[in-house]
Amino acid sequence: MRAAVLSALLVPVFLTGCSTYVTVVSEPEGAVITDASGSIVYGRAPLDVEYDTNELRHGAHPGQCAQIPGFTARWPSGASASTDAALPLCDLRHGMTVRINRPKSAPGPEQDLQWALERAQKRARDAEIERDRMMLYMDHGWFWGPGWGPWPRTAPPPPRPVR
Repeated sequence: MRAAVLSALLVPVFLTGCSTYVTVVSEPEGAVITDASGSIVYGRAPLDVEYDTNELRHGAHPGQCAQIPGFTARWPSGASASTDAALPLCDLRHGMTVRINRPKSAPGPEQDLQWALERAQKRARDAEIERDRMMLYMDHGWFWGPGWGPWPRTAPPPPRPVR
């Protein structure tokens, strides 16, 4: 019994810290992010790409940073931009942020900015819905605050006058 409890407590300790995250941001946001070859589609920026820390550590040459494959961003207008083919990742604990800017000479910036605006508005609506949902769960009397139960909360008594 004691060994089972001990192993249940230690397993999460050994499993934490096994991933390094690389945040990929596009300017304007909403570009489809792929690897440099275009074979792996990660999703729409901003997003986090997860790498196994142990694989990065063992794949790196001694004294050098780990290398991760580069990224390509493609916006709705068809504009695309890429990073270097291999990116150095030196901080395996905190990861890194990769920013990919849309080329200024590419046609159709209005379409990409409109897409970014729509995504930002949707994110704002989703945040508002989540805030309202949390207020619904947090602001009622059931198991929250001093008014445990279905009865209405009473206001605290007024402070006594100082004499």
